[in-house]
Amino acid sequence: MASEKSSTFNYIIVGLLVVNLCITSYLALRPASFSATTGSAKTKVDVSELEAGSFANEVVKLYNKKDNVALYAKFDNLAKAQFSQEQLNAQLNKLYPLIGTISDATFSDAVVAESSGGRDYYNLNYKVRLTGGPFNTGDMKLTVIRRESGLSLIGFFVNGSSR
Repeated sequence: MASEKSSTFNYIIVGLLVVNLCITSYLALRPASFSATTGSAKTKVDVSELEAGSFANEVVKLYNKKDNVALYAKFDNLAKAQFSQEQLNAQLNKLYPLIGTISDATFSDAVVAESSGGRDYYNLNYKVRLTGGPFNTGDMKLTVIRRESGLSLIGFFVNGSSR
């Protein structure tokens, strides 16, 4: 019984660490003065379902291979300025045993997370099937920015549930 409580506590701690990384990235990228009209001025999401699916497949493939170096390279320079390769490695190494492998990711929707300095940030939301860990389903959110070369990763969040 005590080990079950410890395990749950560990899941909560790692989940909070991942949430902290996402929130820190978001707050660091947020403009100093943000007006309500700026966020609602442009609400069209400039990401197709096909593009979102293809981007997620690339990220999931790197995550499942535990290729932290290539996954870090996928992050935009704006995100890399907020955390190092070593910090990402430490977070992912805690996440792998808790989440396991992402065996399937299905795109559900996309929303404009924020518009700042002429840039739009999008949250791409997915439902995921997980294997090799304590959870069998979950959610994945990729925060991205559009660059000339395509989508670039700003944030990566995965959580599991035992449904």
